[in-house]
Amino acid sequence: MSSGSKPTRRCHWVPQAYLKAFAADNRKPPRIWRLSNQESDAELKRIDRVAVRNHLYVVRDKEGQRDDAQEKRFAELEQFFSSKPWKALQTGFVDLSDQSIRKMVALLAATMYVRNPAHFELSTRIHQSFVDTFSGPWGLPDAVIIGGRRVALDHSSWPEHANASEDDLKRNWFDMMNSCGDIAKMFLGMRWAMVASEEPVFITSDHPITFLHPDLRFRGIKNPDTSVIFPISPTRVLCMDHRHEEPANEYYPAQHHGAAINMLVWRDALEFMFSPREPHEVCRQILELEEHIAVGEDPTKGIEI
Repeated sequence: MSSGSKPTRRCHWVPQAYLKAFAADNRKPPRIWRLSNQESDAELKRIDRVAVRNHLYVVRDKEGQRDDAQEKRFAELEQFFSSKPWKALQTGFVDLSDQSIRKMVALLAATMYVRNPAHFELSTRIHQSFVDTFSGPWGLPDAVIIGGRRVALDHSSWPEHANASEDDLKRNWFDMMNSCGDIAKMFLGMRWAMVASEEPVFITSDHPITFLHPDLRFRGIKNPDTSVIFPISPTRVLCMDHRHEEPANEYYPAQHHGAAINMLVWRDALEFMFSPREPHEVCRQILELEEHIAVGEDPTKGIEI
């Protein structure tokens, strides 16, 4: 943070530059439809007022001053959302085997996954569970077995770890964000396909990177049955999976007004659906699809890639 400048207060975990493609109007700032899974009323909200939390990517230094260097890093990365390749991806039929396109999209997807506050909350719960377990009467183990080998443990850093502040935990989270290249590489190793619609039908959410697995639990990105959905725009949704026996880098037409994909994105939202069209219409189409499934229609038609 430069001397004299004010640190960023409002931090968006779903970038505004990404959400603008899903805007419901052309106002400045643009608005977007938002629907909560806790309430039934949909509302038009300014994009700068959704998926935002004060000081989410800001920590205090030893002098108590706020440091927003992480937010600044995101601002640089988010320039991709205004680039010509991303604009082409939103509406065109880009070659999905193009390595420059794949690397850009994989890095954006990996970062959007890790920067979500749900990821920080999960890591915080894991940290607390670890501290609770080893602060009990049994204390810390003297050694662990790794690969059949006994490895002695050094307890000297335990007090610092056990007493980590929220800022300390955030710094660890920032480190994960800034080293999420490994996640991007996993995405690059998957089969890519795009579901395309002539009309703007697709939604996104406050948790845009949706992981799917047949048993409805996250089993890891490398699990052969794991697939990923990433809404690119209201007319394009990227699908990644491990079905390498199937054609790669193809475009497939959306079915049922995109209802199958919208259902999966909506189900995985933390709380909010973001849509360029009235959310209750989106929900009505999802319910219609479920009725088709109930009478025996193949539910995979809408997401068959």
